[in-house]
Amino acid sequence: MTSNTTLSLILLLLLSGCASQPQTPPEDTPAPITSQSTDDSANAELTASEQLSSGKTATIETSQGKIEIEPTVVDMAERAPATGEEQAQQYNDPLEGWNRGTFAFNHFTYTYALIPLAKGYEYITPAPVRDKIGNAFSNIREPLSMLNNLAAGELKDAGTNLGRFLINTTIGILGLFDPATAWFDLPEAKQSIADTLAGYGVAPGPYLVLPILGQNNVRGSTSVVSEYLLDPIGQVTNPPDTYYLQGVDAVDSFSDRARVYEELYRQAEDPYLYFRNQFLQGVKRDDHFSQPQQ
Repeated sequence: MTSNTTLSLILLLLLSGCASQPQTPPEDTPAPITSQSTDDSANAELTASEQLSSGKTATIETSQGKIEIEPTVVDMAERAPATGEEQAQQYNDPLEGWNRGTFAFNHFTYTYALIPLAKGYEYITPAPVRDKIGNAFSNIREPLSMLNNLAAGELKDAGTNLGRFLINTTIGILGLFDPATAWFDLPEAKQSIADTLAGYGVAPGPYLVLPILGQNNVRGSTSVVSEYLLDPIGQVTNPPDTYYLQGVDAVDSFSDRARVYEELYRQAEDPYLYFRNQFLQGVKRDDHFSQPQQ
């Protein structure tokens, strides 16, 4: 055996030994969040945002306990799966300049105003009470869902909205309780203006981030603004009581998402792209399943 051959063998042994050494993650790497999947060893290395982007259910640990988040990653086209970043590059975002600026403004507002307010609301309001408050505000919106279902030609769902509103307003004590579901088997039949427009084939339009109200698209933003103007709370109360009730409604709704938003924002490499992709994929999924199946 020549000296060159001996040296080559020694180098190969050294290289194979180095390759087998485990990689030590940097100290500032976010703690992994496990997902409910059969391959736990693989998922243990993924953050929550990565798990959701790959189509897995993620579980986030908060001070209020565990929160499970279902993925919205859906691609109906028959082509090789693309990562979140690749999908972001493929999407034409004509309003990106406005959207990024508004997204940054919203994050600042959420971080220093709404999230502390939501956490304070959670601290002073027990979960059962928050649940009843949420029921009451959902009940107030039943007439609006009924009108949207009528406009969409969903007469059965419109009848469900009317029945739920009458039952929960009376037997359910102004909607604090939900006997319509528990006793009369009348599940919610929510319908927004955006849902009705989608049913008539109105395209969602470009992605659009609204101040405070958050991400949406042109179709959804039209729905949000219209429903704010048609808010039943404003029809049955007068200022300033209207503003107080709408404020409580907003904080109650936001409190359910505040901790999840914080965690996903912290873990996302580009939070704007990540939240945009999740929203767009959710719209694509909803539009697909709302269309009549052939």
